[in-house]
Amino acid sequence: MKRLHLIAITGLLTLVFIVWQAPASLIGLALQQASHHTWDLADANGTLWNGRGVITTGQRDKDPRPVSLPPMGWKLVGFQEGGLLFQMQAHGQAIGHLQVGLGGWRTQLRELGLEARDLTPVLPGLLSKGDWQGFLNFHQMSAQGSWRSVQTAEVDVEWLHAATGLIPQGELGSFVLKGHTENAGVSFSITSQDGPLVIAGQGSHSRQQGFQFTGELTDNAGLASQFPGFLSAYLQPAGAPNRYTLHISQLDL
Repeated sequence: MKRLHLIAITGLLTLVFIVWQAPASLIGLALQQASHHTWDLADANGTLWNGRGVITTGQRDKDPRPVSLPPMGWKLVGFQEGGLLFQMQAHGQAIGHLQVGLGGWRTQLRELGLEARDLTPVLPGLLSKGDWQGFLNFHQMSAQGSWRSVQTAEVDVEWLHAATGLIPQGELGSFVLKGHTENAGVSFSITSQDGPLVIAGQGSHSRQQGFQFTGELTDNAGLASQFPGFLSAYLQPAGAPNRYTLHISQLDL
């Protein structure tokens, strides 16, 4: 009997050791599953419980312009509401947390920044050719889902010193973008903070209807006349000087 107890304890300790040393790359498999292979984890090192890696667009070997977020780390810090709680880090600073359980996961991140050009390739259609510049500061990002899909998500981001390299002196200003998931798609709004272009509008993106955006734009610097054809084609004069309506649909892209 003692021998059986010893074997059982040894087996349990071995199992615990194997789980504790589980590689960080397993997170990439879970991320691919939850995002339907839209996102993956590259350069993973460490363990499932304490590691780091780079979230990037999935199927990197098939994507000529992969998108990567800043390197992030994670560390198990405890338990909360029946799930494991991880602290998330970027640039050596805590940026939020991730909670995982048997039924799914949820996360809340804050103050995560990256260059606009690094996110440009994931924009739909011709918008991905805009040569966008500036800095994206994600003030808040929250999401939750099952292990099969993302169920809800919200984001609040500033686009600072926005510009396009397609026109001379292409500074556009700074903008606030807010978005959330809705009916198997994403809805968002954009408003100006400062700069030569004053814009306010709302849009959406889904697999069924594609990309849609409608808004109003005031051009205080004559930039609209310099936009390349694929951008200026969406502007219609609104009657008042330097004011336009802006409408984009998937069919146009």
